[in-house]
Amino acid sequence: MRKLLLIIMAFMGVVFVSRAQEGFSVKAGYNSVNIDVDGFGSESEGGLFVGAGYNFVLDDKFDIEPSLLYSFVDDLNAIYIPVMGKYKVSEKFNIQAGPQVNWIVEDGEGDGKFGIDLAAGAGFNITEQFFAEARYGFEIIRDIDNVNINTFTIGLGYRFL
Repeated sequence: MRKLLLIIMAFMGVVFVSRAQEGFSVKAGYNSVNIDVDGFGSESEGGLFVGAGYNFVLDDKFDIEPSLLYSFVDDLNAIYIPVMGKYKVSEKFNIQAGPQVNWIVEDGEGDGKFGIDLAAGAGFNITEQFFAEARYGFEIIRDIDNVNINTFTIGLGYRFL
């Protein structure tokens, strides 16, 4: 748990020194988790996520948006902290990529397990305040041996400007 708190504090320190801000957002949607256990095959389960983020404008083409998300999928609950770099293809459409720290908070044998994913996806600004996002997280590091957990999220959000 200390690792996660240190990462969050360091991350927030870096994020808050950005020069321009666009706005705080809330988001929710569908989360699909694919768990692959070596020698036993894989299983996919669906659930929901809720959370909040803050979009920082770096320049005309790039933003960065850290978020704090809570995912509940059957008996596997987790906290995700994606830090998405966004490249604005147009005023409405962006491509996203970045690291995603996660922490399993409930699981019969994996309580408190830490992981890092590389996430990639896209976002669409429906209006100035409403947006949609979809992304896939590829596991890079996990505290659980012989287990690979990948995630797919799709959701809607509202940005307070």
